[in-house]
Amino acid sequence: MTDVSSKMLHEKTGQLLDRARRGERFRILRAGQPDAYLVPPSEGLDPEWNEIMTEVWEAQKSGGKTRANPVLKERKSRRYAARLR
Repeated sequence: MTDVSSKMLHEKTGQLLDRARRGERFRILRAGQPDAYLVPPSEGLDPEWNEIMTEVWEAQKSGGKTRANPVLKERKSRRYAARLR
């Protein structure tokens, strides 16, 4: 990983992006402290939506034990109490 100052990033953005596209990684420094990373898009920082939701979808399909929503329960009790007044 190559350290790059924020000034150099500002001055040579296009060149750094081209190098990142070819697989090089950069750590951007501001006042000598790490501030950000510039990494190739092929590294994929975030998982795909299907990968995130697979576990949720499986749980929904299994139809396991459900529990009452405490917020809805509270709202219902408040409406009931308001009708008694």
